[in-house]
Amino acid sequence: MADQQRYSRHRPAGSDAEWSRPLWHYYVGITALLLVMVVALTGGIIWYNSKKTNQLAFAAAERMMLEAGEDVSNRIKLLYDPMYAIVGIASLVPELTSPAIKEDPHALSLMLRVLRIYPQILSLYVGFDNGEFFMVTHITRENSAALRDALHAPPDAAFANEIVSADAAGDRKTRWVFLSEDGTVVGRSDGAAFDPRERPWYDSAKRSDAVERSDLYIFATSGEAGFTLSRSFTGQAAGVMGADLAAGDLARFLRDQHITPSSTAFIFTKTGEVIALPDAAQFAKAVHSDGQMLVTPPKIGYLNDPVIAGLVAAYADGRMSGTRFYDVAGRTYVGHVLDIPPRYGRDQRLAIMVPLDEIEKPITEIRNQTLLYSIAFLVFALPLYVTLVVAWIDRRLEGRIRWAGSRDDD
Repeated sequence: MADQQRYSRHRPAGSDAEWSRPLWHYYVGITALLLVMVVALTGGIIWYNSKKTNQLAFAAAERMMLEAGEDVSNRIKLLYDPMYAIVGIASLVPELTSPAIKEDPHALSLMLRVLRIYPQILSLYVGFDNGEFFMVTHITRENSAALRDALHAPPDAAFANEIVSADAAGDRKTRWVFLSEDGTVVGRSDGAAFDPRERPWYDSAKRSDAVERSDLYIFATSGEAGFTLSRSFTGQAAGVMGADLAAGDLARFLRDQHITPSSTAFIFTKTGEVIALPDAAQFAKAVHSDGQMLVTPPKIGYLNDPVIAGLVAAYADGRMSGTRFYDVAGRTYVGHVLDIPPRYGRDQRLAIMVPLDEIEKPITEIRNQTLLYSIAFLVFALPLYVTLVVAWIDRRLEGRIRWAGSRDDD
């Protein structure tokens, strides 16, 4: 009783209320403060992480489009360069530039071998100034069904050999010889009159000493659109060597360039004409607009494609190059346009379009996984942390009480 009275005399004023207050008030307040601090810190980290993730997604999109554009451009070069080399070399081979080619099995064997090795070549042929013509066409390609039907090719035919002969009077006769994969003759038929000298590729090659690339036009045999690489030659008989690349094969090449599941690419001219699309059927529909076959490439507006139209609108300022972001039907797309070297397409551009969310998806997944693991760790560690802090405060309070008690005893 004396100790109690002595301790009370030495306690400061107001200390009765202070020391009689339950300690759980302090614990709750401290715990709440810790929670507020942790939530604020976590929220700040999440906000900063989300902001930086979005910036990273845009930067990754731009970098990916640049790399994809360069990759597709290099692949276009690989598509054309062998054709340039083959036409250039073939125009110097006497066996292939002689009118006797139609009776030379070795020359035919050379042409068959080229077509087997380079599937992008639809036809390889030679035309002469007297109107004669010798062509071998690969008819087992993906888009050759219409051509096979038009030629009435036998089921086991892999190649179609068109031979146009001219007599001394200048009269020409066309015949077709159908060959199996190993070169064996499996059928024959007569064909319609054909004069190579009237074709655009023949005239352009005759006015040049180099390999010339034609604009997009309609092939006489198949009726499909495509391009021709041709080069003139002189000698015993002057003429032109040529090789065809079907627009459908170029479309298949573009279709195989998967950047993301919904990405697409197309080739167009600076005047807004479409040269190639991944969807060959869509391109064929545009070429046969209103039931009539166009003599020039279709305009972009003929496609009725909102994604392509949105890309064109994004470059409405006239600077048709670089990377742009644009929206179509509530979805953001990344578009990239680059010039194609004149050797592979005069005044042509390559456009690539990718939905931004498909680029963001892997980045977002990593961000969400990181956030989930952080929250799980926080939920596990926070109670332990609070318990340790409260225990430390409790020990400090007990120490203060003992110290105050020892001073009162003195």
